[in-house]
Amino acid sequence: MECPKCKATVNARAKFCDQCGTNLVTNLEFLHQKAIDHYHRGLIDEAVGLWDEAIRVDSGFSKGQYYKGLALYDRGDLQLAVEAFRKALEGEAEPFRVYFKLGMAQYGLGDLAGSIESFQKALELNSGSAETHYRLGLSYLRNSSLDEAQRELEAAIAINGEYTRALYILGMVLSQQGQVSRAIEQFRKVVEISPGYTAARFELGMALVKEGQLKEAIEQFNTAVQSSPRFAPGYFMLGEAHRKMGEASEAISAYHQVLKINPQDADTYLRIAESHLQLDLIDGAREAIDRALEINPNHRDAQYLKKHLGELTTPHKPGF
Repeated sequence: MECPKCKATVNARAKFCDQCGTNLVTNLEFLHQKAIDHYHRGLIDEAVGLWDEAIRVDSGFSKGQYYKGLALYDRGDLQLAVEAFRKALEGEAEPFRVYFKLGMAQYGLGDLAGSIESFQKALELNSGSAETHYRLGLSYLRNSSLDEAQRELEAAIAINGEYTRALYILGMVLSQQGQVSRAIEQFRKVVEISPGYTAARFELGMALVKEGQLKEAIEQFNTAVQSSPRFAPGYFMLGEAHRKMGEASEAISAYHQVLKINPQDADTYLRIAESHLQLDLIDGAREAIDRALEINPNHRDAQYLKKHLGELTTPHKPGF
């Protein structure tokens, strides 16, 4: 490390600089640099302790409060991080970054009103921050304020047209608003920019199902599971799309992929039973229903289908 006054090399444990005699124990910049070094090496507790020492030397050391807040945030102590960021604001000449991180900590605590206020103040200082618009949009979304979420996400995208996370979340918002065709547009942009974005392909497929575009939905679900072979929801929806297309054999094949990942999925066994019924394979349907009820004896849909199957196979007396 360096002495903050004369730049001579000093030991991190030194109390004084051998060259100029600077008291390193009470030197804010030296304590801060030691803390930064510990922080970057993952020694969070030690770093926080050093920033506490620096703040005891000078209670108005806002930079120390800010970095202490960052360390506490990384450690998961969000309430303490909020307190540190608030103290940092008291003496910070350029508070944009502090408001931003304060908003992040408040969001993590579920204080949505607080996070919205902090992100708004950050944007007053830097309206060109796509990340801040995005984070504000997330806060609005979690607060169920869909119109405001849409506005902020669109602002983020206006700044950075290839901001895939913002495009993806905007697609989710539009889908929730019932603007399915517009949601499809956003999801298409995401997969064009990032072909391996599995969640976006899945949501694109879901939106296409809502619009009745089953053939393309199947293509998207197929691509999603090829990219992420352990992605069970992709296989399940692939099965659903095939089933809606009347392609029961293909549906059964997709559902069995779900069961390879999660053998205790009663809903998937029920879908297999329904697909077997489409093929008039009564024994296969009965076997799948029985398996669903083994997993969840109270599964109402499986109980109903089992009763329906019993009626189908019960011989009727003449005249009835």
